[in-house]
Amino acid sequence: MLGVLARHTPAVIPLVLLLGIAGFVLNPAIYARVFAIASDAPSLAGATTVSAFQLGISLVPALAGAALNAGAGITSVTWIGAALAAAVVPAVLTDRMISRRGPRQG
Repeated sequence: MLGVLARHTPAVIPLVLLLGIAGFVLNPAIYARVFAIASDAPSLAGATTVSAFQLGISLVPALAGAALNAGAGITSVTWIGAALAAAVVPAVLTDRMISRRGPRQG
């Protein structure tokens, strides 16, 4: 939505606020999910999750910088974020499908 409404300040302000709230709320939920999945290896689960966050923190600015250097407009950064979020959807759906099956037998 930010990419579409970037030129409309009254719409961008609440969207940025919602983005911040989502980031604040989702991080603990992600950690809880990872620790629930990997309860037998909590140290590895924590380290892997932190590493994934750090990879994202490093990768997104690099992608945004490359897009801006290539001449794309500032709104391209929002589209990069949307594409990365869409790329995660298959993993989330797979996790959801596996979770609904219940614990493994055997």
